[in-house]
Amino acid sequence: MGDARGFAIDVCRIICNRLADRADDLRLMVETGSSFEDWLNWEAFLVCKFSQPGYQFCEVAAKPTYSSEGVSDDGGDPERNLGDLRVGGPDDGANHRWLFAEFALLHDGNRASGECLRKIESDTAKLKRLGWKRSASLLIVVVVSKGNVLTEWADYLAGFAVWNRPALTEPFVISLPGGGTVVVKAFDIKRDPADTLTAAGR
Repeated sequence: MGDARGFAIDVCRIICNRLADRADDLRLMVETGSSFEDWLNWEAFLVCKFSQPGYQFCEVAAKPTYSSEGVSDDGGDPERNLGDLRVGGPDDGANHRWLFAEFALLHDGNRASGECLRKIESDTAKLKRLGWKRSASLLIVVVVSKGNVLTEWADYLAGFAVWNRPALTEPFVISLPGGGTVVVKAFDIKRDPADTLTAAGR
């Protein structure tokens, strides 16, 4: 976990493995066609918190503020100052790494409304405010459906600019019992694209 990319990938795998373990719960929630983004946020927090001793994370925080990272509050919507998750890597001096994440949930119920696109654009803009270079500022997009996301959503997802940018890793795919899929894809969002952490390295 000595580099930012490796650290971010490890955290993403921890979260995705937790979601795979919750496949039965996910299937029931996916069937509702409603959002359960808050549940995702808390599951990510819990699994990172439970993993903290083994991975020696120096911190796992739910609902971290952007102001804690030196971003001034613009005085607008209080939600704009809140992220979803912050994880600090082992405190090893100059190589200390951090991850600040926003989760965006796309599901059968918000596919046609444009609501999910607005959420992704908002989260992307929020993450760019961090101005981080060496640590990970992740947009973690979770796409869930009663159908097959990889085939039935392909054209729809191709219309999202963020979905087509270089990702941190290959997508994580969960087949749900009784049908349905979950696809998780993480993107490092930086002001300067040259600082972006991707699957190909940096």
